[in-house]
Amino acid sequence: MKIFKTLREKASRKLAAVFTTVGTGLLAQPASAQGLEKARGILETLQQELTTIVPIAAAVILLVLGIAYAGRFIEKDTFVRWCIGVIIAGSAVQITAMIFN
Repeated sequence: MKIFKTLREKASRKLAAVFTTVGTGLLAQPASAQGLEKARGILETLQQELTTIVPIAAAVILLVLGIAYAGRFIEKDTFVRWCIGVIIAGSAVQITAMIFN
């Protein structure tokens, strides 16, 4: 009986320490995020620029792929794979821009 009481006390202390650590960590997060307005502005600018650049780059890549396929530099299966990948990448940028704006 005494052994169980000792084990329960040890477990209780460890559990209290874990909850205290997690609670302290969660309280510290808002305080540390207050000075990050400059970083937020930079990331928003980067997002806007990527939203503009990626679709243009995707169109140029598709044009180059079409020329390479027409000139028989790449085979049809390679052309299709690359086109699908480029279309998905370009669409993903636009979809995320619509969702988060």
